Amino acid sequence: MIRQFLVAGGASRLLCAGAVAGCGDLAGFGGDVPPLTTFQFEVTGDLASVRPAGAEAATLRVSVVWGAQWLVEPMCFLPPESDAVAAAVAAGCRSPFAFTPDRVAAGIEVELNVPVALPVFDLPAPDVMVGDVTARVGYASLVVYDDRDGSGTLELARPPRTANGGFDPGPDDELPVRDIVYGASFVAMTEPDVRIAFREGRFNDGAAFYPRSGCGAPMPGFSIVAAGGFSATDALAAAAAGRLPAQDPATCAERYPDDTVVPIPLRPPEEVSEVRCAQRRASGRVRYRQPPAGSIDFAGRTWACASIPSFGGGSTAGIVQLLVSTRAGEPCKGLTHYTLRGCDEGELECAIPEWDFTATPPSWWPCSPQAPR
Repeated sequence: MIRQFLVAGGASRLLCAGAVAGCGDLAGFGGDVPPLTTFQFEVTGDLASVRPAGAEAATLRVSVVWGAQWLVEPMCFLPPESDAVAAAVAAGCRSPFAFTPDRVAAGIEVELNVPVALPVFDLPAPDVMVGDVTARVGYASLVVYDDRDGSGTLELARPPRTANGGFDPGPDDELPVRDIVYGASFVAMTEPDVRIAFREGRFNDGAAFYPRSGCGAPMPGFSIVAAGGFSATDALAAAAAGRLPAQDPATCAERYPDDTVVPIPLRPPEEVSEVRCAQRRASGRVRYRQPPAGSIDFAGRTWACASIPSFGGGSTAGIVQLLVSTRAGEPCKGLTHYTLRGCDEGELECAIPEWDFTATPPSWWPCSPQAPR
């Protein structure tokens, strides 16, 4: 294992350094620490052609962003029960094939249309890798962004939610994140991508973690891998058949970092904004919320009344939820789920509900208590 080799090598040198005799003279402990690897990339394009109106001059940086294994919530993949639900899902659900960020790592300031070398001194954390210690892999995107707050790193955002009732009466919006994403080497599996890979042990060809079915395995350690993407239609058909969507082998590549300059074309922010959007719950589990006493601000949002998805029974039959999307133009899409009855931690099934307004809904409540419309 690469991680074990690095740790073991370091431990043996420390033991040698602490011994009184038998190690001889040690060398290589002075000066700068060499990087584990170096990624080479070039940000291409004209910033003025993609910069939003009114945006100030940019301080562009590129960061390595490791991706998460994300499970989509049921409302975002089940067939919609009405046109209103379909509209709310379209407004509030991100693409299930998009790259989902988890951890921001090394970064560097860049100039446009000039090759840049980005040294990396740290291994990816085990929790951004998928698999066990005998066979696991992590994938990262090289993300170019305007570091508007001057923090030197990319701040990830989450989809904001609307107001909650109970002991949390205010809106649940996140603080605004000012950084603007202008491009990424890996945006979505439905587009061609060039991504960073870090592999330990064997490689599981059947894993569904940002799959590259039809491509070769990433090389052990750090590598640069490419894939041509697949259509959403092909992906859904493959899932229904119990297989992974295939890539065109001619679009695949696996190379060591020293052999590759990764191109990152500038794009309009609205095309790539969700590259910085972390999900609230990577498991796909929904938190149902207590409706506030006062009306929700529906301006710019899409809403619908819907039934609760049920898998294998349960006591949620007949419970109606109100779906409310994020506002149009929000960089991170999301859905807020309200129910007239519920429990702590967003559960619907508990011995004694924490709130129950089924007999006396708030005056603004737009859904029938019995059935969605």
